[in-house]
Amino acid sequence: MSLLESFQKTSITWVLDRGKQTPQHFGNPELETKTLLVEVALVDFSHRGAVSLSGADRVGFLGGLVSNQVKDLKTDRSLYTAMLSPQGRFLWDFTLVDHGETILLDTEPDAPANLVNSLNFYKMRSKVTIQDASPAFATLGIIGPLATQKIFELFSVADADKAPLGATWSLDGNTRLWRDPRHPDFGFRLQCPTSGFADLWQRLQTALPCAGHTAWENYRVLKALPRGGTEWQPGETLLLEAGGLEMNAVSFQKGCYVGQETTARTHHRGTLKKRLFRVSIHTQDSLPVLTPLVLRSGKEAGSISSLASFDGRVQGLALLRLADVVSGEPMTAQGHDVSVARPQWATWE
Repeated sequence: MSLLESFQKTSITWVLDRGKQTPQHFGNPELETKTLLVEVALVDFSHRGAVSLSGADRVGFLGGLVSNQVKDLKTDRSLYTAMLSPQGRFLWDFTLVDHGETILLDTEPDAPANLVNSLNFYKMRSKVTIQDASPAFATLGIIGPLATQKIFELFSVADADKAPLGATWSLDGNTRLWRDPRHPDFGFRLQCPTSGFADLWQRLQTALPCAGHTAWENYRVLKALPRGGTEWQPGETLLLEAGGLEMNAVSFQKGCYVGQETTARTHHRGTLKKRLFRVSIHTQDSLPVLTPLVLRSGKEAGSISSLASFDGRVQGLALLRLADVVSGEPMTAQGHDVSVARPQWATWE
């Protein structure tokens, strides 16, 4: 049972997202998607996972494991980063939020157990305590082009619209507000102790329309925002293939970390063969995730990692071989024509 479900008695439709319950929609997913795209909406992320790191060595310990510069983490600046395999393949991604004596990792709903085990594997003699903090904290999103305006109205945060990505504010106690460090389209996040979640949700829903998981996934796909465990497949995807650089997950100025050699080499030598693309499938039929995208020659160019059905169109995200896209050879998905486009945020050609 999610935090919202535990006290919300209205007729919300629920769905499982990676094993955790979350609102699927609040009555009209199409309208909720449009609200995210053109206005602002409140999204329940309380089912997401959280891991806490405390102890004197927490910064140095984490810095040797993740792709971003943990020394840049401050109480007023959050960071997005990833943990990779020794071969440079994606394992987990998370946002780091500084709570003073503790670093909180905001991560995917199904990640904490394995992430805690992996961090403990590397712990050795480091003075750090690693715990699954999911039961103690909950996260909400305020997302859309009018988000900064609403943030100012609700919390009197000065110059929120001019704040850099990752800017973080301490509201009261352990409640943190931050501008998502990945990309402006991710909006803002609020993280509070679970004991205060019900009051915070009830306060915010009187000032903001709500959007469920379906609308959020539609929005994410339409904006080509990658998700760990989906566009980045654990043990398979290279961090830079699915937008790790553009999502501010990596620093090329920091010291060594697990998987650094592969990440640095593919960046500096320009040897990445795959990139994340937006795809439009010319059908109104539903398609399953992982549907192959096939060239006219019969060769498979990649597969769909995320799908959205909105406004009569089927849209998706797919990791495709760059050479196949550049060739211009027609592509289909289950016999339906496919159009391919670079994400607006892409810095590569």
